[in-house]
Amino acid sequence: WIWFDTQAKIDKYIGQSNNEEGKYSETGKLIQMVSAGFGDYIDSEASATFVGAGTDGVLAGPTSHTGAIKLAPASATSSTNGGGFIVKMPSCTSFNVCVSADSKMYVRLLGTPQSGVITTDYQVVSAKYTTVFRALSSAGIYNWLDMEQLNTGFEPIFTLTSSSTMYAYFQSLTNNNLYIHGLKVLKTQSPSGLNDVSGNSQKVLFVGKNILLSEKASIKVFNAQGALLKEANESSLDVADISKGVYVAKVTFNNRKIITKKIIIK
Repeated sequence: WIWFDTQAKIDKYIGQSNNEEGKYSETGKLIQMVSAGFGDYIDSEASATFVGAGTDGVLAGPTSHTGAIKLAPASATSSTNGGGFIVKMPSCTSFNVCVSADSKMYVRLLGTPQSGVITTDYQVVSAKYTTVFRALSSAGIYNWLDMEQLNTGFEPIFTLTSSSTMYAYFQSLTNNNLYIHGLKVLKTQSPSGLNDVSGNSQKVLFVGKNILLSEKASIKVFNAQGALLKEANESSLDVADISKGVYVAKVTFNNRKIITKKIIIK
């Protein structure tokens, strides 16, 4: 975990995004704060002196953390205009966040594998915790773990799991301050492409411009809008005839095991 409990860590890792253009700044810090998207566009802030909520749901309560990114509130609960932060990951096999608040927490998670994308065009990874019917957590401290495994359940499936660059965008939909106390990100140095990290025998690789499987299976390739571009029931699929860009490949093996990952055609 990286805990934001000293000013030295905050100065090293955290800065403001390009809020004027609504983009992650490639010349900025690794973790970039996003302002609220309404009214006076209140900035999210970071300080080693911010004190979050304790286990009792009260600010500075029992076991509360000191040091945090304080996300600017949304205009109303469930409104998608609250503050947030973006973290650029060279790759991602695990993404976890420690967050606290003295109210229920409503959030959503977005992402993109491409630089220069405005925040409103990031793909939604999870919107499960955005309504009054389902909060991420009640008041207190919450460790949101295994966020890289989340997805909307809609085609094309998009997750933060990646062997190449991924931008993760955590946004508050809470009409109150959320305190982000720390992050834990695990990366991999494996080659770009697809791989099954479950340890099972079925494997999917992306080599050159070919999707290669350990056995014959159903392969489907979708564009970012969810349109099916190509499919086959083979042990490999050549995608050289597809234009450069980011796509999603869905492979279904005979035992109904499904592996869905991002591919980048260069």
